Amino acid sequence: MKTPKPILLLWLLAIQLNLTAQVQWYQNQDGNNEQPYGTVATTVQHFSANTFIACYLWRTENELNTWKISKSNTNGAELKSFFITATSATVECKVGKNNTVYVFERSFTPDYSPQYIIYKLDANLNISAQRTIEFPNNFYIYNISSFELDDINNVYLAGDGQYPDATGYSSPASFVIKTNKNLVDAWRRIDSTQTSYSRVHIDRWGRVLVVVDYYANFPQVYIKRFTSNGQSLSTFSVPTDAGRYSVTTLLDNDDNILMYGGKTVGGSSQAMYLKRISRVSGSVVYSKTHFEAPSSQVNDFKLDRDGDIFTLVTQNTGLENQKCKISRIKLANGSIIWNRNMNYTDDSCNLTRLVINDNDRIYAIGERRSCTYFSKGFAVRLKKNGGQMDGRFPAPDSVAFQRSHWLADGITDNNNRLIAIGSTYDFDSTTYSSTYFRSFALRFGINNNNCYGRGEEEMLTEEEEISAKQEALTTKLVIYPNPVQNQLTVSNINPEEYDRVAVYNMEGARLQQLSVNASTARMDISSLPDGIYLLVLRSTSALVKEKSIKFVVRK
Repeated sequence: MKTPKPILLLWLLAIQLNLTAQVQWYQNQDGNNEQPYGTVATTVQHFSANTFIACYLWRTENELNTWKISKSNTNGAELKSFFITATSATVECKVGKNNTVYVFERSFTPDYSPQYIIYKLDANLNISAQRTIEFPNNFYIYNISSFELDDINNVYLAGDGQYPDATGYSSPASFVIKTNKNLVDAWRRIDSTQTSYSRVHIDRWGRVLVVVDYYANFPQVYIKRFTSNGQSLSTFSVPTDAGRYSVTTLLDNDDNILMYGGKTVGGSSQAMYLKRISRVSGSVVYSKTHFEAPSSQVNDFKLDRDGDIFTLVTQNTGLENQKCKISRIKLANGSIIWNRNMNYTDDSCNLTRLVINDNDRIYAIGERRSCTYFSKGFAVRLKKNGGQMDGRFPAPDSVAFQRSHWLADGITDNNNRLIAIGSTYDFDSTTYSSTYFRSFALRFGINNNNCYGRGEEEMLTEEEEISAKQEALTTKLVIYPNPVQNQLTVSNINPEEYDRVAVYNMEGARLQQLSVNASTARMDISSLPDGIYLLVLRSTSALVKEKSIKFVVRK
């Protein structure tokens, strides 16, 4: 029996509304300033109970990279920003205790010598301490591979360099540094017998574990241990699997060492090896091999509060037979509890990152491809206990065609709703070139009882209306009335900072834009349906600024 066309159309419309209603807010991050290349999202982290920190490669101009550290509240309003511009700069940031952020910059000086700078930022992203990492006596640093914090904001760095010896020749050496929370040295140790300090960990007693992965000992790995005061302890030798080509380490909840990576099997397959190493003796508790396939790539590996391991692997088992495999592994013995396969031929998914929290759900994020060149940001939710699929969530795109759009990283808020950052770029299928990169942050309106929510964009609660008004107050701008019916007035604009104002819906589509040259702007929004919208103020000057606040349309 055929479904009547009117009923079918209503059914399809209901599905579309249900999907788009998942997105509660969309925060545009576009630092291109009409440049062909620009903003790419990298990482997002919890900051306080109601705020998060996101990191973006904001803009690239010739050899200069500008990075943006953004602080936003979990209702989508951006509160503060911190910018770094340097030659070929890369940036890594970590959230510390007491509302602090530590930013580690790797860049080059004007004469192209490597430069390493750490910034300590306060809750308003102002610099409270800063230092350049240098050694006396002409020690040359050519790599700092590890940057970590402990639970009281001591900073640890590990890497490699070379030290001039008594004859005037340079000898390779590795080092580890500990500073206090204000970036003042507590101690530093240099080891001239190794040149591969690749990772540093700090256990609950403040002991420092340094991973030594030196090519001359391949595939063997060493774990060097130091006391919290920098005194040398024992060194463990850990034999890794034959054919291994990578190594990554982390500490489990009992401070034992988990070591994993990729390896070749029989010359024609790949797999993940996994080892658990005793923190006391350095002996291998177990050694496992998982996910063997002609091509197997570990995209993410995380622990939850209960200590179980979750992995995200991409496998190719033959021509056009790719799948994403999400798995839960029992920490105690390394055995797989469950696998969840997502076949590319069925759903076109390419998932790259896991989002783990204390809830009974996990997320995997990435993209869903629509053809060879174009894709859309995408997330799935699974139950921790059995791996059952609990929801599929397409991200909104700011444009609809000839774009590649993906989710790069994510966290969850206090209600287990997914906050993700991602990027979009245009792709010209004629010239096969990508242009105009831009990024975004968004929150899906998902609750624990109904994975699709209940239409949060259209059905506003009193709490949501109050939140939208409070966000406007925190910006020192005034928008009124809010809720609004026909004309929205924006006052207290500083025309020296902002010269454009635009309105976006929660899917990121720009609905209106106008130029401003005064402290007040008025916009006719009578054509907009009821819902929550984003007002974005921007600058087109060299010093790019952006501020976004939410407002409510209700008629």
